[in-house]
Amino acid sequence: MDVPSDRMSCIHASRLRHVKEIRERSARTELSNMEAKCRIKALAAERAGRELAIAEERRAQAEVEVYEQLTSLDTVSVVELDRRELILERLSTEVTSKRQALEDARSAQKQAETAASEGRAHWAKCSAATDKWRQIETDVRRAVDTHAEVTAEIEADDEVSLRYGRALPHKVADGSI
Repeated sequence: MDVPSDRMSCIHASRLRHVKEIRERSARTELSNMEAKCRIKALAAERAGRELAIAEERRAQAEVEVYEQLTSLDTVSVVELDRRELILERLSTEVTSKRQALEDARSAQKQAETAASEGRAHWAKCSAATDKWRQIETDVRRAVDTHAEVTAEIEADDEVSLRYGRALPHKVADGSI
C-alpha cells in the first residue's frame, strides 16, 4: 500500500506502525509455538520408530524360539504350540499397532512442519509490513520537519517583508530614499 507521506500525520503513521509491530510479535510468537510443536512431533515420531523396532525385535526373537523348538529333537505339545502361536499373534498385532503409531506420528510431524512453514511465511509478511510502516513513519516525520522548516522560513521572510516593505513607502513619501 503506497501512502503519500504528505497526507498522513506523524501520530497516525506511528499508530499504524505500532499495530504492525504488534501483529509481527504475535506472528513471531505463533511461529515459535509452531516450531516447538514441530520439534515435539519429531521426537514423537522418533520414539514411535524406536518402539516399532523393539516390537519387531521381540516378535523376531519369539519366532526364532518357536523355530528352534520345532527343529529340536524334543517333542512339542499341541498346547505349547498353541501358546506360542498366540504369543506370535499378539506380538504381530503389537508390531502392526506400533507401525500405525509411527505412520500417524510421521503424518503429524509433516502437518506440523507445513504449519511452521506457513507460519514463517506469515511472519515474514508481517515483518515486511512493519519495516514498510517504519519507513513510512520516517518519511512522514521528514515531510513534517521539512514543512515546518519551510513554514518558518516563509514566516521569517514575511516578517522581513512587512518590516522593510512598509517602511520603504514611508521613506519614499518623506523623500529620504
